[in-house]
Amino acid sequence: MSKIKISRINHVGIPITDRKKTLPFYRDILGLKIIPSQVDSENVIWTQLEDGSMIHPIETNDPEGGASHVAFQVKNFSEAIKKLNELNIPIESGPGERYDGQKFLFIRDPDGNRIEITSENNLKKNNRSTDEWGYTSKR
Repeated sequence: MSKIKISRINHVGIPITDRKKTLPFYRDILGLKIIPSQVDSENVIWTQLEDGSMIHPIETNDPEGGASHVAFQVKNFSEAIKKLNELNIPIESGPGERYDGQKFLFIRDPDGNRIEITSENNLKKNNRSTDEWGYTSKR
């Protein structure tokens, strides 16, 4: 049986309650760089490690509400969709495309954990910028 070909962990979503309290930990202590968000959700802060992988602290009042997830980047997004369909694994949301052209979808593992499948990032240019608190706007 052929498998979905994961190339790396693209990002991890971590639920937080207050960006003013928590973001300094990720930014100032762990040294993560704040980058522009590629989605229209002010509650998602996009931070990046030197190797390009990301941590997305997600402001939420409900830590069980789906903020917590891991995103696996695959070598061929279309093939991954085909394989999920062959295996009758329901796609919970998506497929969709972010401002940078990255494709994504969400599924659940057998224990109900939210899993994101993505293509590569930065497939097209956009004019988004961010401030020190991770709020993103268009230039």
